[in-house]
Amino acid sequence: MLMRNIFLLLLTVNIFVFMFYFYQPDKLSRSDAVLPANVEKLVLLSEVDKASLTSERSETKTDIARGASSNRRELVSRCFTIGPFREEASVTGFQSKIKNKVKSTGIRERVEKLHWRYWVYLPDAGSKSAAVKRASDLARKGLKDYYVVARGEHKNSISLGHFKDKGLAEKRLKAIRLMGYEPRIRTIEKEYTLYWLDYVAKNEQGLNSQTLEGFELEESIHQFNRECQK
Repeated sequence: MLMRNIFLLLLTVNIFVFMFYFYQPDKLSRSDAVLPANVEKLVLLSEVDKASLTSERSETKTDIARGASSNRRELVSRCFTIGPFREEASVTGFQSKIKNKVKSTGIRERVEKLHWRYWVYLPDAGSKSAAVKRASDLARKGLKDYYVVARGEHKNSISLGHFKDKGLAEKRLKAIRLMGYEPRIRTIEKEYTLYWLDYVAKNEQGLNSQTLEGFELEESIHQFNRECQK
C-alpha cells in the first residue's frame, strides 16, 4: 500500500513539471538572440522596405538620365570653319573681328592647285627653225599676239594666248583652225595658299548669316560645320 502511494506521488510530480514547462513562452526567440558587437543582424529580402527600394531605383534612373543629357550636350557640334581666304591678312583681320563673339579660333593654311588660265597653242614643231618658220607663216596670214616658246616642257611650241574665259579661248582656237592649223587648249593650274578660320561657337548655331554679311566677305567665302577636335 505504501509503495503504491509513493508511485502515485512521483507520477503526479512529473505531470506537474511537464505541464509547467509546456506552457512557458519562448524566451529564446530569434529577436532576442545576442550577436557579437561587430556582426550586423541578417535581414531577409522579404523584410526589406519596398519603399526604400523604389526610391533607390528612382535615384539611379535620375543619375542615368543626367549622364545621358550631359553626353548629348557634348555631342552637339559647336565647331565651324569659314573660308577659303586667299590672303593671310584677310583671315587674320577677320579673326580679330570675331574673337569676342566666339569661344576660340584657329587658322589653317593649305596649298592647292587651282585653275588659272586656258592656254591656246600650237604643239612642238620639232626644232627651233621649224617653229620660227611656222611663226612667220602666221604673221603673213595677219595673226598677232603669239610667240615661240624657247625653253621648258613645251619648247618650240607657239603660244597663241592665255585666257581666263574658256569661251574666248575656244574662239581663238577656231580662228587658228580656219588658217589650216591644229591648235590645242591646255588648262593651266597655279598653286595658291588658301586660309581657313576654324572657331568654336558659344552656341549651337555659330555666327548667323546676318552677322557674317556685316563683315562684307567675298562671295567665295562660306561657313561650314566641322567635327570638333578633342
